[in-house]
Amino acid sequence: MSTAYGQNRSVKQDSLRKQLAIALPDDSNKVKLLNSLASTFYQTSTDSIDHYSSRALQLAKKISYRKGEADAEAHQAACYRIKGDYTAAVNKLQHGIKIYEALHNNAAAGDNYLDIAQVYKDMGGDSKTLEYINKGIAYSKHGYDLYNSIHDTAGMVESLNMCGILYRDIGKTNGRKHYYDTAFAAYTKAVEMIERSGKGRRSISKLYNNISQVYNEYWKDYKKALAYLYKAEAENKANNNISSLSFNYGNISLAYTKLNQHDMALVYARKMLETSRRLDRPERVRNAYNSLYYVFSAAGRFDSALHYYKLADMLDDSLNNVAKTNEVMDLQTKYETRKKESEISRLHTESLAKNKQIVLLVSALGIFALLIAFMGWLYHRIRKQRQEITAQSKKLEVMMKELHHRVKNNLQIVSSLLSLQTYKVQDEEAVLVLKESQQRVQAMSFIHQRLYKTDALTAVNMKEYLTDLAESLVSSYGYNRDDFDLQIAVDKEMLDIDKALPIGLIINELVTNSLKYAYTNTNRPSLSITLKEEEAKLVCSIKDNGIGIDEQQWKQKKNSFGKQLITALCKQLRAQQSLAVNEGTQFTITIPKIAA
Repeated sequence: MSTAYGQNRSVKQDSLRKQLAIALPDDSNKVKLLNSLASTFYQTSTDSIDHYSSRALQLAKKISYRKGEADAEAHQAACYRIKGDYTAAVNKLQHGIKIYEALHNNAAAGDNYLDIAQVYKDMGGDSKTLEYINKGIAYSKHGYDLYNSIHDTAGMVESLNMCGILYRDIGKTNGRKHYYDTAFAAYTKAVEMIERSGKGRRSISKLYNNISQVYNEYWKDYKKALAYLYKAEAENKANNNISSLSFNYGNISLAYTKLNQHDMALVYARKMLETSRRLDRPERVRNAYNSLYYVFSAAGRFDSALHYYKLADMLDDSLNNVAKTNEVMDLQTKYETRKKESEISRLHTESLAKNKQIVLLVSALGIFALLIAFMGWLYHRIRKQRQEITAQSKKLEVMMKELHHRVKNNLQIVSSLLSLQTYKVQDEEAVLVLKESQQRVQAMSFIHQRLYKTDALTAVNMKEYLTDLAESLVSSYGYNRDDFDLQIAVDKEMLDIDKALPIGLIINELVTNSLKYAYTNTNRPSLSITLKEEEAKLVCSIKDNGIGIDEQQWKQKKNSFGKQLITALCKQLRAQQSLAVNEGTQFTITIPKIAA
């Protein structure tokens, strides 16, 4: 299989070289040929990738062929990633994204986003650094959105696969095993998209392989894992995909190790090492060493296990050191460049300053003098305005208090007139109507009395207001305060007058209703009024221990003025009302915060 694959690759490379030899020197087609040649070396030679992509990049810049430039930088980014120079890889890919997005090439931009996600996965390394993994997930999701915008199912499948790989890495960290479920969901969704549309088939082997890892590591169902792995192996052999085969072999080796079939595990671990070496991928070789170490350890062959452990450790240190050294060198270069630019700018500024020093000094003194004069004038103006505002505020406060006082007095006059009228009316029902009207006026009067006596001109202390209102009603209906249990609990004490007034009128109606009808044959009447603040709402509750109201009769009581008033006020407050009859009657009014 590998020989056939090598022959096919060589044939393709020879064909591309022949086309390259006859291509026009400064033509976009030549850039395409160079980039195509670079892509044929992905599984064999990073040096060749770098050689052909560098030529493509140089020519693309020369002839201003933007897409060719971005394609070449994507190939170079692959080289940097393989070598462990992650900073350079990300910079190349991000520059390519800017070009693709300017060209509205969402498919190519999506490819770069997934490549960046892969770089961050590599940076996460064996330590599974969450910061890098989460960045990788963000780039994968962004790639998915781009593919989705152009209905590219194959690209969406690749994005889901990349997300699953990164979620699985999170699942390997302490206390986050549930992320394996998230990874599995991403893989299976991708498989379903392939089976439904027939698109993205080239990714099926990777998905089978990755699903097997969930069975291997999370559910410990090693036989199920092997079933998926053999399906992946068959796909990759059919497509001559050596890179993916190296992953398959490593996972097959792990499954057989878990099943204590060490001979088979060793066969596939060695296959993994062989394919990884052929790929010239140091990180894959390191993983193959780790697989061999794991198999030999499980088999009790500790001398061989130690040998491969040392090889893996040495290669891991080498990869980490290369990445860190390259990143430090990159940062050092940027620092030195900025330092030189800063020094040049400083010398230029000093030269200009010496020539204009006297002029600037005189100008500065003149400006400073003008500024002092302006600040003095501004200070006096602000001071005068503050004094005027303070005087107006005090005047307005006095006027508001006087207004509340007059409204209170007028309401008390209306209440007195209604009281006098009851003496001239003989009909008991009319007397009752006048008395209830008097109580409603009294309820409004209490609010303005509170506002007049306090410094708060627009807010009412609801605890004090409801206490005055309830005690007045209890007394007016002939109940002895000592023989009546009245409980008032208020969480939100201060409430705007625009909301306090309708709430007070609603409570007035409901308390009046209880005092009129509830306490027939009740030894010791009790009444509870609460106003509580709960998340995004105010809840007002009035509960008595009387005989209990007839719910059907209350619902049908549409012509009652009190019922109509409560409904209208609830609508004003955008409130909901509910009724519960259990050892008495409880009305609950729920008012949203946006209204209260």
